[in-house]
Amino acid sequence: MFYHSFFEDEGEKVLAVCDKKILGEVLEHEEGTFRVSEDFYGGEEIGKEELLDKAGRSSVLNAVGNDVVEFLTKNNFFDEDKVIEVEGVKHAQMLRL
Repeated sequence: MFYHSFFEDEGEKVLAVCDKKILGEVLEHEEGTFRVSEDFYGGEEIGKEELLDKAGRSSVLNAVGNDVVEFLTKNNFFDEDKVIEVEGVKHAQMLRL
């Protein structure tokens, strides 16, 4: 299970999803601070089937956490070589044009 928010912003369907265990964490890296904020990622719990459905309907997808990024990568939402890590935590974004 993961936490997610699914909303519309300027006509785009946005899915923000994270691993449950990192919600609320602050990750530091050379370029600044990355907050896994409850306001953005912490809407509701979501299972894998519903996640695939919402990801397929999203025009913007933002995922953070090793488990969720690996799951979405295996399901062809992200390219492995485009995934970044911040303090050992995977992060990936997708914009569908």
